[in-house]
Amino acid sequence: MVERLRRGLDEAELDCACREVANVMLDQVGREEDLVRRRGALADAIAMRDGIVAVLELIGELDDISLDEPDRSAFHEVASLFQHVAKLAASGEIAATRAAGKGDA
Repeated sequence: MVERLRRGLDEAELDCACREVANVMLDQVGREEDLVRRRGALADAIAMRDGIVAVLELIGELDDISLDEPDRSAFHEVASLFQHVAKLAASGEIAATRAAGKGDA
């Protein structure tokens, strides 16, 4: 948004004093937008972490399963939980990268 406004001002060919004030204002708005975007990304990363913690608690029940478990679906459920952790971790990585301000991952 800020870059579109900046391009529009360039096309308007404003005088030097007005252009300088506009650029300072746009720089400030850009920094504020970046902080809002990064704050949201950090919140997303925290949510992924919290999800992983919750799933890990469920995976802890693996200690209660024995190899002679009559209900083999328990192993499939645990496998599914590991897949869920992997998905949460991948999303958390993307969010943490966005929070660092590195691209729009």
